[in-house]
Amino acid sequence: MTKFLTVIIVILTAILVGIILYPQIQENRPQNIRFTCDSSVAVLPLIVGIQDTLFEKNRILPQMSFYTDPDSALKQLLAGSADIGIFPWSTVFKAIATRGETLKTFMAVEFRPALPVDALVKPKKSKIKTLLDLKGKRLGYPPIFRDYIPLLLAAANIKTNEIKISEVPMATLTARLAAGEFDAVWVTEPFISPIDFTKFDTISGPATRYIASPFPGFAVGFSNRFFKNTTKTQRTRLKIAFDLAIDRIDGQPAETKARLGRFFFGADSACVNARLPQFQKLVEINKPAIQALASRMLATGILTDTISTSGIFVQPAQLMR
Repeated sequence: MTKFLTVIIVILTAILVGIILYPQIQENRPQNIRFTCDSSVAVLPLIVGIQDTLFEKNRILPQMSFYTDPDSALKQLLAGSADIGIFPWSTVFKAIATRGETLKTFMAVEFRPALPVDALVKPKKSKIKTLLDLKGKRLGYPPIFRDYIPLLLAAANIKTNEIKISEVPMATLTARLAAGEFDAVWVTEPFISPIDFTKFDTISGPATRYIASPFPGFAVGFSNRFFKNTTKTQRTRLKIAFDLAIDRIDGQPAETKARLGRFFFGADSACVNARLPQFQKLVEINKPAIQALASRMLATGILTDTISTSGIFVQPAQLMR
């Protein structure tokens, strides 16, 4: 009888230990995380995080994919097809206004007027010297700028019927400009630095010159679904990996530009002259500028409902042990 009770006690102890340890074991398993982004300079923290194994060191197995349409991609992320996304702020605003859903933002990308990372590119011999000269011309732009085109044109008092605008994937814009399909194209790094400036010229920083200064470029975050399905420790590891990537970008700008050129063009020198945006950690996010952009989009009719950005951001306590 004593032996039987001993066996029972051992079994119950093992079960109890298993119950206690199982959540910890699960929490420490490598976590597959699906990242989605566009082909702009905003992707740099992902590139650095993957190449320097910052995600793997924090028990994250990254899977990276590129989207073409930010609105569709955010909708898919909120439905569960991706975990972490990098999206234009306008896309986030529209999701709140139309579906009452938001990307839970823990990092942001800001364009600074002193170091513009976007430009209107035009042929060297073009008569386009100012924004007003776009009237009657053919302008190409990437999907990430679709909601900002009305703001850009309004700054020059150009009506949409006074210009031919076309939405084209970012990576093809400069090639199609060279082929004569457009009179000018609006692009961001890394597609500015490799331009042949003997043949083309730029109007630097239209986003910060004509729309907002500084310009809230991108939000980086996850869905409520992801938040509910992860632990605080897992989310903390995610933030640590991104924060380390930002530190390396800030501390090694020359190496970062080499990475950018290598990743997109297969050559370290391709982006040696690239300008980089400001990558903001959670506590550094410029919330007033983001709210101001939402208000301006409402005033110009791009948004039809007032948006409060207070619920967009992850609380620091939700990403800390």
